[in-house]
Amino acid sequence: MDRTGWLIYTREDAEKNTWFIDKLKSECLKYGITLKLVYADHLQNDGSDAASSVDIMYKNCGIPSLAINRSRLSSVSYELESRGVRVFNPASVTKTGNDKDLSYKLAASLNIPYMPYLTVNDDGYGDIGNTARDFGYPLVLKPADGHGGKHVFLINDEPELMSSVSDIINDPSHKPGGKLILQRPCTLTGRDLRVYIVGNRIIAGMLRSSGPDNDFRANFSLGGTAALHTLTDTERLLTEKMIDALPSDFIGIDFIYDKDGNPIFNEIEDAVGSRMLYKETDIDIISLFADHIHHTTG
Repeated sequence: MDRTGWLIYTREDAEKNTWFIDKLKSECLKYGITLKLVYADHLQNDGSDAASSVDIMYKNCGIPSLAINRSRLSSVSYELESRGVRVFNPASVTKTGNDKDLSYKLAASLNIPYMPYLTVNDDGYGDIGNTARDFGYPLVLKPADGHGGKHVFLINDEPELMSSVSDIINDPSHKPGGKLILQRPCTLTGRDLRVYIVGNRIIAGMLRSSGPDNDFRANFSLGGTAALHTLTDTERLLTEKMIDALPSDFIGIDFIYDKDGNPIFNEIEDAVGSRMLYKETDIDIISLFADHIHHTTG
């Protein structure tokens, strides 16, 4: 049985994640799975060109027996799944995990707490000042498809809002028509929890704190610190509710906290990073992911 798979990335993300790519290739090869790095820069998330693009990828890279989609583009996953290819993560996870509006709606349906928010579509950019004034300051501004803490701003007034909106929409990575989120800040900033999940099983929790500049964001990639954390009963219950509703292969689920220390759902990380696990613990989560891929497809 041919066990050649695609490891799908945008070229920019692949250049930032060479260690992860090489490690996952090596771990999968132990199970007889050969991964080919495939770039997805030409794909669009609206799915308009997914079929023709995958046809080209088939021609250039061969038909895969499986695919690991780290591009954050759900369109390629839906197209591959329609052709019978097992995709890690499933398309539904990639779509929900890369749209904060959808992830909050999922949380609402599960009675999982999250901070109140508004969604602003591109036709509402021009009136976003009035929308924010009605919503009230301070607020958090972020793109609905953002990740890694990029373009997440704590906004105190309209001049800050307009400057930050301009930064987001003028960034080359911002997709035309992309949604923006205006959200109430949590009362305890600079601290959050990432829960790592492989094959619908909780592997570890990492408690993150902001770096020396006291950024309200606690992302490890932005200079924050991280330590292994034993989940409380509430944190585990909320995580398991999300896992049951959205089965996945390898994701992170992030929580923030209110002033009383209660966990509040923040986001799902589809193409979740693992740097802090390797720096701060002896958990080899990429090996666990490769083992999951093997047992799921073998």
